[in-house]
Amino acid sequence: MGWNTGFDRIKQERKDLGFFKIFQSADLSSEFMRAFPYNFMSKISKKDFSYKMVIRAQWGKSWNVKVSKNTRYYYIEKRGWDQFVSDNSLGRNEFITFIHKGKMIFNVHIYEQNCMEILIPRNLLSMGSSSGIKREEGDCSYKDVKKENEEIDESPGRVEIKIRKKKTEVTKTSKKKMLNKNVKNVMERGESSRGVELKAMKKKGEASISSKKKKSKSKSKSNKKVIDGAPEFEITIKKSYLKFLAIPKQFVDDHLPQKSKMFTIRHPKGKSWKVLCLVRDVRTIFSGGYSKLAREFPISVGDKCTFKLIDTFEFVLDIFKKTREEIPHCMID
Repeated sequence: MGWNTGFDRIKQERKDLGFFKIFQSADLSSEFMRAFPYNFMSKISKKDFSYKMVIRAQWGKSWNVKVSKNTRYYYIEKRGWDQFVSDNSLGRNEFITFIHKGKMIFNVHIYEQNCMEILIPRNLLSMGSSSGIKREEGDCSYKDVKKENEEIDESPGRVEIKIRKKKTEVTKTSKKKMLNKNVKNVMERGESSRGVELKAMKKKGEASISSKKKKSKSKSKSNKKVIDGAPEFEITIKKSYLKFLAIPKQFVDDHLPQKSKMFTIRHPKGKSWKVLCLVRDVRTIFSGGYSKLAREFPISVGDKCTFKLIDTFEFVLDIFKKTREEIPHCMID
Protein backbone atom coordinates (compact mmCIF):
# COMPACT_ATOMS: atom_id res chain seq x y z
CA MET A 1 0.00 0.00 0.00
CA GLY A 2 2.91 2.34 0.80
CA TRP A 3 4.34 1.67 -2.67
CA ASN A 4 1.03 2.55 -4.31
CA THR A 5 0.81 5.76 -2.26
CA GLY A 6 4.32 6.81 -3.35
CA PHE A 7 3.53 5.99 -6.97
CA ASP A 8 0.29 7.99 -6.85
CA ARG A 9 2.16 10.96 -5.36
CA ILE A 10 4.78 10.93 -8.13
CA LYS A 11 2.04 10.59 -10.76
CA GLN A 12 0.17 13.55 -9.31
CA GLU A 13 3.26 15.77 -8.90
CA ARG A 14 4.20 15.30 -12.56
CA LYS A 15 1.39 17.75 -13.27
CA ASP A 16 2.85 20.40 -10.90
CA LEU A 17 5.61 22.90 -11.57
CA GLY A 18 8.92 22.08 -9.93
CA PHE A 19 12.70 22.17 -10.06
CA PHE A 20 15.64 20.35 -8.42
CA LYS A 21 18.99 21.17 -6.81
CA ILE A 22 22.07 19.06 -6.02
CA PHE A 23 23.70 19.94 -2.71
CA GLN A 24 27.38 19.30 -3.41
CA SER A 25 28.81 22.84 -3.62
CA ALA A 26 31.34 23.94 -1.02
CA ASP A 27 29.37 27.15 -0.44
CA LEU A 28 25.74 26.10 -0.02
CA SER A 29 24.81 29.65 0.97
CA SER A 30 25.86 31.30 -2.30
CA GLU A 31 23.29 33.43 -4.11
CA PHE A 32 23.60 31.15 -7.14
CA MET A 33 22.68 28.12 -5.00
CA ARG A 34 19.65 30.00 -3.60
CA ALA A 35 18.41 31.16 -7.03
CA PHE A 36 15.15 30.01 -8.71
CA PRO A 37 15.48 28.72 -12.31
CA TYR A 38 14.44 31.47 -14.73
CA ASN A 39 12.14 29.19 -16.77
CA PHE A 40 10.40 28.07 -13.60
CA MET A 41 9.65 31.60 -12.39
CA SER A 42 8.37 32.63 -15.81
CA LYS A 43 5.60 30.01 -15.45
CA ILE A 44 4.42 31.19 -12.00
CA SER A 45 1.28 33.31 -12.33
CA LYS A 46 0.97 36.68 -10.58
CA LYS A 47 -1.87 35.25 -8.53
CA ASP A 48 0.35 32.43 -7.20
CA PHE A 49 3.51 34.49 -6.68
CA SER A 50 4.50 35.84 -3.25
CA TYR A 51 7.71 37.10 -1.65
CA LYS A 52 7.03 34.72 1.23
CA MET A 53 7.82 31.08 0.48
CA VAL A 54 7.03 27.91 2.50
CA ILE A 55 9.22 24.79 2.21
CA ARG A 56 7.54 21.60 3.48
CA ALA A 57 9.32 18.31 4.24
CA GLN A 58 7.81 14.82 4.00
CA TRP A 59 7.64 14.40 7.80
CA GLY A 60 5.46 17.47 8.34
CA LYS A 61 7.97 20.21 9.09
CA SER A 62 8.03 23.54 7.29
CA TRP A 63 10.32 26.56 6.91
CA ASN A 64 9.03 30.07 6.23
CA VAL A 65 11.59 31.89 4.07
CA LYS A 66 11.64 35.20 2.22
CA VAL A 67 12.17 35.67 -1.52
CA SER A 68 14.06 38.60 -3.08
CA LYS A 69 14.96 39.71 -6.60
CA ASN A 70 18.03 41.27 -8.19
CA THR A 71 18.41 42.52 -11.76
CA ARG A 72 18.69 38.99 -13.15
CA TYR A 73 16.69 36.48 -11.09
CA TYR A 74 14.66 35.67 -7.97
CA TYR A 75 16.43 34.02 -5.03
CA ILE A 76 15.74 32.78 -1.48
CA GLU A 77 17.08 35.05 1.27
CA LYS A 78 20.11 33.69 3.08
CA ARG A 79 18.80 33.53 6.66
CA GLY A 80 15.87 31.19 5.95
CA TRP A 81 17.90 29.14 3.47
CA ASP A 82 20.74 28.55 5.97
CA GLN A 83 18.19 27.39 8.56
CA PHE A 84 16.77 24.87 6.07
CA VAL A 85 20.27 23.59 5.17
CA SER A 86 21.36 23.35 8.82
CA ASP A 87 18.20 21.60 10.08
CA ASN A 88 18.51 18.92 7.40
CA SER A 89 22.33 18.56 7.63
CA LEU A 90 22.65 19.02 3.88
CA GLY A 91 25.88 19.06 1.86
CA ARG A 92 26.44 15.34 1.25
CA ASN A 93 25.56 15.25 -2.46
CA GLU A 94 21.80 15.15 -1.86
CA PHE A 95 19.33 15.44 -4.77
CA ILE A 96 16.35 17.60 -3.74
CA THR A 97 13.15 18.30 -5.68
CA PHE A 98 11.00 21.40 -5.01
CA ILE A 99 7.38 20.82 -6.13
CA HIS A 100 5.16 23.92 -6.31
CA LYS A 101 1.72 23.34 -4.75
CA GLY A 102 0.50 26.92 -5.35
CA LYS A 103 0.79 30.22 -3.44
CA MET A 104 4.62 29.74 -3.23
CA ILE A 105 4.24 26.58 -1.11
CA PHE A 106 6.75 23.87 -2.07
CA ASN A 107 6.91 20.19 -1.10
CA VAL A 108 10.53 19.02 -0.91
CA HIS A 109 11.77 15.46 -1.40
CA ILE A 110 15.34 14.79 -0.25
CA TYR A 111 17.24 11.88 -1.84
CA GLU A 112 20.61 10.63 -0.59
CA GLN A 113 23.51 9.67 -2.87
CA ASN A 114 22.27 6.04 -2.82
CA CYS A 115 18.97 7.26 -4.44
CA MET A 116 16.95 6.52 -1.27
CA GLU A 117 14.51 9.21 -0.15
CA ILE A 118 14.86 10.58 3.41
CA LEU A 119 11.45 10.14 5.05
CA ILE A 120 12.36 11.19 8.61
CA PRO A 121 14.68 14.02 9.76
CA ARG A 122 18.36 13.17 10.15
CA ASN A 123 18.56 14.87 13.52
CA LEU A 124 15.31 15.03 15.52
CA LEU A 125 16.99 17.01 18.34
CA SER A 126 18.16 19.90 16.14
CA MET A 127 14.85 19.87 14.22
CA GLY A 128 12.86 20.12 17.45
CA SER A 129 14.89 23.01 18.91
CA SER A 130 15.35 25.13 15.76
CA SER A 131 13.33 28.33 15.44
CA GLY A 132 10.90 28.92 12.59
CA ILE A 133 9.84 25.25 12.22
CA LYS A 134 6.12 24.33 12.51
CA ARG A 135 4.41 20.97 12.86
CA GLU A 136 1.71 20.78 10.17
CA GLU A 137 1.08 17.08 9.60
CA GLY A 138 2.30 13.58 10.44
CA ASP A 139 2.44 11.88 13.82
CA CYS A 140 6.20 11.77 14.58
CA SER A 141 7.01 10.95 18.21
CA TYR A 142 9.38 13.20 20.10
CA LYS A 143 10.05 10.93 23.09
CA ASP A 144 13.62 10.39 21.83
CA VAL A 145 14.18 14.14 21.86
CA LYS A 146 13.15 14.38 25.51
CA LYS A 147 15.45 11.47 26.35
CA GLU A 148 18.38 13.16 24.57
CA ASN A 149 17.70 16.41 26.47
CA GLU A 150 17.85 14.49 29.75
CA GLU A 151 21.14 12.90 28.71
CA ILE A 152 22.55 16.29 27.72
CA ASP A 153 21.74 17.63 31.18
CA GLU A 154 24.34 15.18 32.52
CA SER A 155 27.11 16.70 30.42
CA PRO A 156 30.62 16.99 31.98
CA GLY A 157 30.20 20.71 32.64
CA ARG A 158 26.90 20.19 34.49
CA VAL A 159 28.30 17.28 36.52
CA GLU A 160 31.26 19.48 37.51
CA ILE A 161 28.89 22.22 38.74
CA LYS A 162 26.95 19.65 40.80
CA ILE A 163 30.18 18.35 42.36
CA ARG A 164 31.32 21.91 43.23
CA LYS A 165 27.94 22.67 44.78
CA LYS A 166 28.09 19.50 46.86
CA LYS A 167 31.64 20.31 48.03
CA THR A 168 30.56 23.83 49.04
CA GLU A 169 27.66 22.45 51.11
CA VAL A 170 29.98 19.96 52.85
CA THR A 171 32.49 22.75 53.61
CA LYS A 172 29.79 25.00 55.12
CA THR A 173 28.49 22.12 57.28
CA SER A 174 31.97 21.24 58.57
CA LYS A 175 32.74 24.90 59.41
CA LYS A 176 29.47 25.23 61.32
CA LYS A 177 30.22 22.08 63.32
CA MET A 178 33.74 23.32 64.11
CA LEU A 179 32.43 26.70 65.31
CA ASN A 180 29.82 25.05 67.57
CA LYS A 181 32.53 22.79 68.99
CA ASN A 182 34.80 25.74 69.78
CA VAL A 183 31.99 27.61 71.56
CA LYS A 184 31.17 24.52 73.63
CA ASN A 185 34.83 24.11 74.68
CA VAL A 186 34.98 27.74 75.79
CA MET A 187 31.92 27.33 78.01
CA GLU A 188 33.29 24.14 79.60
CA ARG A 189 36.65 25.67 80.46
CA GLY A 190 34.96 28.37 82.52
CA GLU A 191 35.17 32.09 82.86
CA SER A 192 38.88 32.03 83.83
CA SER A 193 40.05 30.88 80.42
CA ARG A 194 37.37 32.73 78.48
CA GLY A 195 39.60 35.67 77.53
CA VAL A 196 42.38 33.43 76.25
CA GLU A 197 39.99 31.37 74.17
CA LEU A 198 38.30 34.42 72.66
CA LYS A 199 41.67 35.83 71.61
CA ALA A 200 42.59 32.49 70.05
CA MET A 201 39.29 32.34 68.17
CA LYS A 202 39.71 35.92 66.94
CA LYS A 203 43.20 35.13 65.69
CA LYS A 204 41.92 31.98 64.02
CA GLY A 205 39.12 33.95 62.36
CA GLU A 206 41.56 36.53 61.00
CA ALA A 207 43.74 33.73 59.63
CA SER A 208 40.69 32.15 58.00
CA ILE A 209 39.75 35.46 56.29
CA SER A 210 43.32 35.86 55.04
CA SER A 211 43.27 32.30 53.73
CA LYS A 212 39.98 32.92 51.90
CA LYS A 213 41.40 36.04 50.20
CA LYS A 214 44.41 34.04 49.02
CA LYS A 215 42.14 31.28 47.71
CA SER A 216 39.99 33.86 45.89
CA LYS A 217 43.06 35.35 44.17
CA SER A 218 44.29 31.87 43.30
CA LYS A 219 40.86 30.96 41.86
CA SER A 220 40.74 34.08 39.66
CA LYS A 221 44.22 33.26 38.32
CA SER A 222 43.07 29.68 37.70
CA ASN A 223 40.00 30.87 35.76
CA LYS A 224 42.22 33.07 33.59
CA LYS A 225 44.42 30.08 32.81
CA VAL A 226 41.33 28.06 31.76
CA ILE A 227 40.29 30.82 29.32
CA ASP A 228 43.86 31.21 28.06
CA GLY A 229 44.10 27.44 27.72
CA ALA A 230 40.94 27.04 25.61
CA PRO A 231 41.42 24.72 22.59
CA GLU A 232 42.41 26.57 19.44
CA PHE A 233 43.75 26.09 15.95
CA GLU A 234 45.82 28.39 13.76
CA ILE A 235 45.65 28.74 9.99
CA THR A 236 47.24 31.05 7.41
CA ILE A 237 44.72 32.42 4.93
CA LYS A 238 45.02 31.50 1.26
CA LYS A 239 42.86 32.99 -1.49
CA SER A 240 40.42 30.05 -1.45
CA TYR A 241 39.97 30.46 2.34
CA LEU A 242 38.09 33.72 1.79
CA LYS A 243 34.99 31.76 0.62
CA PHE A 244 35.08 28.78 2.98
CA LEU A 245 37.58 27.48 5.55
CA ALA A 246 38.62 23.85 6.10
CA ILE A 247 39.02 23.06 9.83
CA PRO A 248 41.99 20.80 10.78
CA LYS A 249 40.78 17.19 11.17
CA GLN A 250 42.56 16.62 14.51
CA PHE A 251 40.81 19.67 16.03
CA VAL A 252 37.43 18.45 14.72
CA ASP A 253 37.95 14.95 16.18
CA ASP A 254 39.03 16.31 19.59
CA HIS A 255 36.66 19.26 20.14
CA LEU A 256 33.75 19.59 17.66
CA PRO A 257 30.43 17.68 17.33
CA GLN A 258 30.23 15.19 14.50
CA LYS A 259 27.20 16.88 12.93
CA SER A 260 26.53 20.19 11.17
CA LYS A 261 25.82 23.07 13.58
CA MET A 262 25.60 26.86 13.60
CA PHE A 263 28.53 28.44 15.51
CA THR A 264 29.04 32.00 16.78
CA ILE A 265 32.43 33.49 15.82
CA ARG A 266 33.31 36.67 17.74
CA HIS A 267 35.66 39.57 17.10
CA PRO A 268 37.83 40.24 20.21
CA LYS A 269 36.08 43.65 20.48
CA GLY A 270 32.59 42.13 20.59
CA LYS A 271 31.01 41.90 17.11
CA SER A 272 29.83 38.40 16.15
CA TRP A 273 28.74 36.36 13.12
CA LYS A 274 26.65 33.18 12.76
CA VAL A 275 28.57 30.61 10.67
CA LEU A 276 27.54 27.10 9.60
CA CYS A 277 30.06 24.40 10.57
CA LEU A 278 29.34 21.85 7.82
CA VAL A 279 30.38 18.27 8.64
CA ARG A 280 31.15 16.17 5.57
CA ASP A 281 32.71 12.72 5.01
CA VAL A 282 35.95 14.15 3.61
CA ARG A 283 36.37 17.29 5.73
CA THR A 284 34.65 19.78 8.01
CA ILE A 285 34.37 23.42 6.86
CA PHE A 286 33.06 26.82 7.89
CA SER A 287 30.51 27.41 5.12
CA GLY A 288 27.29 29.47 5.29
CA GLY A 289 27.97 32.91 6.76
CA TYR A 290 31.77 32.55 6.63
CA SER A 291 32.27 34.63 3.46
CA LYS A 292 30.35 37.48 5.12
CA LEU A 293 32.60 37.21 8.21
CA ALA A 294 35.73 37.27 6.01
CA ARG A 295 34.47 40.39 4.26
CA GLU A 296 33.36 42.32 7.37
CA PHE A 297 36.07 41.29 9.89
CA PRO A 298 38.02 41.69 7.50
CA ILE A 299 40.23 38.67 6.68
CA SER A 300 42.91 38.99 3.98
CA VAL A 301 45.26 36.61 2.15
CA GLY A 302 48.36 35.97 4.28
CA ASP A 303 46.66 36.70 7.64
CA LYS A 304 47.50 34.28 10.43
CA CYS A 305 44.16 33.45 12.12
CA THR A 306 43.70 31.88 15.55
CA PHE A 307 40.26 30.35 16.26
CA LYS A 308 39.83 29.83 20.02
CA LEU A 309 36.90 27.61 21.18
CA ILE A 310 35.61 29.45 24.29
CA ASP A 311 32.27 27.63 24.53
CA THR A 312 30.58 24.55 23.02
CA PHE A 313 29.42 26.44 19.90
CA GLU A 314 31.42 29.68 20.15
CA PHE A 315 34.83 30.80 18.83
CA VAL A 316 36.87 33.98 19.28
CA LEU A 317 38.87 34.91 16.18
CA ASP A 318 42.19 36.75 16.53
CA ILE A 319 44.22 37.84 13.49
CA PHE A 320 47.89 38.67 13.01
CA LYS A 321 48.14 40.84 9.88
CA LYS A 322 51.05 40.47 7.44
CA THR A 323 52.25 43.05 4.96
CA ARG A 324 52.00 42.21 1.26
CA GLU A 325 55.81 41.86 1.05
CA GLU A 326 55.68 39.09 3.69
CA ILE A 327 53.02 37.05 1.85
CA PRO A 328 54.34 34.22 -0.41
CA HIS A 329 53.34 34.76 -4.05
CA CYS A 330 51.79 31.27 -4.30
CA MET A 331 49.24 32.09 -1.56
CA ILE A 332 47.97 35.17 -3.43
CA ASP A 333 47.56 33.24 -6.67
